[in-house]
Amino acid sequence: MPSPDPKPTESRDVNALRIDRSKPRPRRGKWLGRLISLAILSGLVALSWPWLSGLADLATPEVQVERVRRQTPAARAGLSGVSSNGYIVARTRAALSADAPGRLVEMNVAEGSYVTAGTAVARLYHDEHEAAVARAEADLDLCVASVTRSEADVETGQAAIERADSDLRAAQAAREAARANERLASADLERAESLVSQGVERQQFLDRSVQAHATAAAEVERAEASVSAAIAAVTEARSRLASAEAGMSEAEARRQVAQADVEAALASLEKTFIRAPFDGVVVHKEAEVGEVVSPNSAGGRSRGSVVTMVDLSSLEVQAEVPETSLSAVRQGGRAQVFIDAWPTEAYEVRVDRIWPIADRQKATVEVRAVFLELDERIRPEMGLRIVFLAPEDESTLDEAVEPLVTVPRGAVVERDGRRGVFLVQDGAVTFQAIECSEGLSGGFVVESGLSGGESVVLNPLETLSDGDAVRTQ
Repeated sequence: MPSPDPKPTESRDVNALRIDRSKPRPRRGKWLGRLISLAILSGLVALSWPWLSGLADLATPEVQVERVRRQTPAARAGLSGVSSNGYIVARTRAALSADAPGRLVEMNVAEGSYVTAGTAVARLYHDEHEAAVARAEADLDLCVASVTRSEADVETGQAAIERADSDLRAAQAAREAARANERLASADLERAESLVSQGVERQQFLDRSVQAHATAAAEVERAEASVSAAIAAVTEARSRLASAEAGMSEAEARRQVAQADVEAALASLEKTFIRAPFDGVVVHKEAEVGEVVSPNSAGGRSRGSVVTMVDLSSLEVQAEVPETSLSAVRQGGRAQVFIDAWPTEAYEVRVDRIWPIADRQKATVEVRAVFLELDERIRPEMGLRIVFLAPEDESTLDEAVEPLVTVPRGAVVERDGRRGVFLVQDGAVTFQAIECSEGLSGGFVVESGLSGGESVVLNPLETLSDGDAVRTQ
């Protein structure tokens, strides 16, 4: 039988491996290219965004703004007169330190904490002091028990005296009865002797009388002995009472000593607490937990003060007035204070103290003035300017007038025949018509249209109009 031809089989296997190019191929490269192009475009936009934002900012005009002010005539009066620079200080100020050296284990306050008088702001290590207090209290309890026992002994002694006195009175009564029986027996004996001698009675009658008299005499002797014993018992009871009273006095003295020891131990324990001496605010914290503090620290490793606190209700003005201007300062005189933080607001003060000595180097005299009304915004060490008013100007401080709203002269413009200002809010300007009149130098007094506190554009451009976007300096 002839063998099969292998060529047809090989041809079929090769045909199965051939690629049919007549069918269309998927275009994957086209979509990949689009994705790459989109990513490149997004990167270019992200890189150029700050530059584009800068162009937008350059296109938006930049303006200078200033706030509309509210000012009282009294404050304007303070603009004239003798002035001096100074600071806000606290008359009541204390640097708190420990009464005894020790390691700080607890800090209960921080800068700005308000504390009341007696509050423990910090505490030192005091385990040994607590142990001393416990021992002193135990000794006191022992002494109190001794006093109680001594009081019981005194009461027992007083009861013994009462019983001895009662026994003595009973013995004395028995003695009197025995003496009465003895007297009666003596009388019977005399009568029996008389009757026997006369022959009326026989000798037996006399013998019975003699025996009765002897028995009565023995009862008297026994009664006398009982009285003597009762007297001795009373004496002994009184001696025991005196001893009990002495013991009670001694126990009471020991109790007082133990009470003093407890108070001393508590005082030592209290020295480990650093307490606020008055109501105030903590302004400085000089030590931290773990540091050693000592009241006698002088540059060593231990800290001195732990915290510094001030009484905000005692804030006053401290000013150095030149000697050449001291004539304008009067004790009890009124003055105006302009704090640097709010230079347009005037605070009324009264001169309280003028230092009796001048500073030779600075040629100044220190002056202290108290606020007529404190503001919660005022803080110690704030800078200020104080203006001392002449007597004729002090009357303006008591005038009940409404504050004046003032606006800078450069902020007032005319648009379409109307006088007004451009208000800045949320990055845009709005034209606000106002009515104003001449006021202080460099400004106008606003009669209507503004209430004070608004932000207005200073020296606006002629091209600026209502609704324009702006950038503020």
